[in-house]
Parts: sequence; structure tokens; C-alpha cells
Amino acid sequence: MLSKPNPASTTLYTASQELESHAVRFIMAHKSIEREVVEVSFDEMPEEVLELNPCESLPTLFDRGMVLYDLSVIMEYLDERFPFPPLLPVDPIEKAEKRLLVYRFTRADNCWYKLVNTILNGNKKQAAAARKSLNGSLLELLPLFAHKPYFKSDSMTLVDICIAPILWRLDILGISLGDKAKPIKDYANRLFEKEGFHDSLTFAEKDFN
Repeated sequence: MLSKPNPASTTLYTASQELESHAVRFIMAHKSIEREVVEVSFDEMPEEVLELNPCESLPTLFDRGMVLYDLSVIMEYLDERFPFPPLLPVDPIEKAEKRLLVYRFTRADNCWYKLVNTILNGNKKQAAAARKSLNGSLLELLPLFAHKPYFKSDSMTLVDICIAPILWRLDILGISLGDKAKPIKDYANRLFEKEGFHDSLTFAEKDFN
């Protein structure tokens, strides 16, 4: 049975294999945030978590007596609360662009996160269609992966934080991009080599790649 989080600590309730949870774990490890990470299950959400988060969603972050449970809100909060290294630009135009990309990849209709969920949890026909759509979308953006070291950026941002968990899962998603996608593979390796990425992996996720 879980205990309620210490008000003086930063506690993340996370699913062991889910994209959003992985993204938040990556941020926290990359910024070397002192934290407690507690793995819980969507199917058996503990009462302690339900009391904190009535939406019954993961990840759920508890920090300074405050509870956050939306991916974008959690990511931006952590970036502002622990500002080094920064993961959003200072310029408001560039920042808005990055926020829009995060929305496009994680929340919009037919976004990459929803496609991954369909591949893993949909029926055979749904999974095949989602796999084809995600594969095509990645290849369509190939020039952007080749243009700069990170996605439309010279330094890593929250956009890359969101993309990394998808690229780490390509094998289990049944997606093979082929030789023409070398820029995406090079980009993925840059992310996987970043400070904290491997520390962000759960025991289950280590076998994905």
C-alpha cells in the first residue's frame, strides 16, 4: 500500500511503460531533480493517487503540496521550477512554436501519442492503420530531423523530450524506417545519449530497444 507523498519532496506517480510517464521521467533525470518515482498501474490505481488526482491519469506529479496531472503543464512546471538546463527558448515566438509542436505530437487528433496507443492497444486493423500513419508521418518530416541537431532547434527542447519515448519504442511498435531514415536514427541516438535518458527508463522499457 502506498503512503501519501511527503509535502517536502517531489514525487512522481508513473506508469511503467506509458509514453507520457516516460517523457516526464526523462525531464526529471535530465535535470537531475531529486525525486521519488513511484510506479503504479492504470488498472489498479491506489487510493492515495486517486485522492491527489480525480482524473485518474498518469503521470501525476506532487510537489510543494501541489498536484499536477497534465503532460504539458507538468513539463513546463518542471522546466521553470528547475531551470537548468532549459528546455524551452526564452523568445516568446520560438516558445509558442515549441508549445504548438508538443500539442501536435501529444494531444491533437491523430497525433503520434494517440497513434502509438492505437498500435499497442487497438485491434489488428486499427493497429495496422496507425502503424502506417505513424511511419508515414515520421518519414514526411525527415528533412526537419536532418536540418538541425534537434527538432527545429540547436539544443534539446520539450519537443525532443516528447519524441524520444516514441523513437525508443519503434521496435515494439513494428516500425522499421529503413536506410533512407538515417537522419531520424542519428537524431534518436543523440537523444538516447543525453544526460539522464537511460536513468529515465523503467525495468520494462530497457528491453524496448
